[in-house]
Amino acid sequence: MSSMTPLILAHRGDSAHAPENTLDAFRLALGAGAAGVEFDIHQARDGTFVVHHDADTPAGPIAELNLADLRGRPAKRGGTIPMLQDALALLAAGGAAFTVFVEVKGMRSWPDLRRQLAPWRGRLDLEVQSFAHDLLAAMARDREGWPLGVIAREPGPDPAALLARFGARTLSLRKEAVTADVAAAVHAAGARLAVWTLNDAGAARAAAAAGADLLIGDDPRLLLSTFNPGKRT
Repeated sequence: MSSMTPLILAHRGDSAHAPENTLDAFRLALGAGAAGVEFDIHQARDGTFVVHHDADTPAGPIAELNLADLRGRPAKRGGTIPMLQDALALLAAGGAAFTVFVEVKGMRSWPDLRRQLAPWRGRLDLEVQSFAHDLLAAMARDREGWPLGVIAREPGPDPAALLARFGARTLSLRKEAVTADVAAAVHAAGARLAVWTLNDAGAARAAAAAGADLLIGDDPRLLLSTFNPGKRT
């Protein structure tokens, strides 16, 4: 599933130019011409989901707060906390081909998340990802067949088996773990390889040369200009 030119995704939005995981970062990613974004979510006490990397915020742990306590409040790493619905509504401007990797950091209920994602299915290229195998297993049991992605620091001895365990379409790896052999194994399994976090041109070119399909970085403009040197955004 490798392509000549990999897709460029903005890591937590355009986090090189705005606070990560904020609506401002997502607007900048859209404006830069990124093919998609990756962001993190946690489930609040009342069942809603908010976009935030860490489990705790200046107002307290997300799992112990309601949406009213979190929406628009300061985020731990700058900016304000958006709710998942607000982020998806903004990113829908990118169209049905715009890729959104929703990384689940904290979740009590997959049905809750599925209901909140459902209105955007078909309006965006949504994929739900996680490091947590227990969360992925809960999602994989869903007969609705949501696209899933496995995030890992290392691919292990059998990347194809890891993907098959969850019926995942994407393996997302840190840049240090990417090799041509890993990419070949992922592609042989009919899946695609995403690489994070790529913040310099040399690392991006190396990942692409190894066979990566999607490159995830803090500065989408840098990555876009790496593969389109005559075009600056």
